[in-house]
Amino acid sequence: MQKDNDIQELINRSRSGDRVAYQKVFERFHRTVYSLAIHLVQNPDDADDITQEAFLRAWERIKQLTSPHAFRNWLLTITVNLARSLLRKRTSEPVVTAADLWESADWESEQEEEKILEQPTPDIINEAEEREKIRLIHQAVAALPLFFREVVILHYFEGLDIGEVAQVLKIPVGTVKSRLARARQRLRDALADLL
Repeated sequence: MQKDNDIQELINRSRSGDRVAYQKVFERFHRTVYSLAIHLVQNPDDADDITQEAFLRAWERIKQLTSPHAFRNWLLTITVNLARSLLRKRTSEPVVTAADLWESADWESEQEEEKILEQPTPDIINEAEEREKIRLIHQAVAALPLFFREVVILHYFEGLDIGEVAQVLKIPVGTVKSRLARARQRLRDALADLL
């Protein structure tokens, strides 16, 4: 609860023009925004651009934000809109391999990889199997059409409840539920043989 209060205070200070406070807000939400962007556009350079643009737009309009509690969802809405705009500009979505996504996602630091290598053999095998499952799941999500990918990423990866997903995407709750159900079925079908 204290962490939420600290974030709200930083957002309030940012609304008053405090750049140092906004830098701390940026540090707190950067990973979340980048994660959403990379999953939507599937290109690290584009995700970087979207992340920077999302924070710039949020800074420019932060005084218009009526409730500091709404900041996260508001920022995610900006990010989704930027990703949609970029994807509309593309003539077609590029083919991205799972290896590309895996490399760009920065899942583990070198130190964590060294720890894994020092573990006994059964743990290394279990860790490798777990990483492969995660890779396959990300590959399957990346293959979904954008309107399914958005709801899956926001709900399962970013932890938004269905109402928040509806708010971010500006669609009815029933549409979110329907898209989630259909996306889950597609993922089950795609992963059935692999997992």
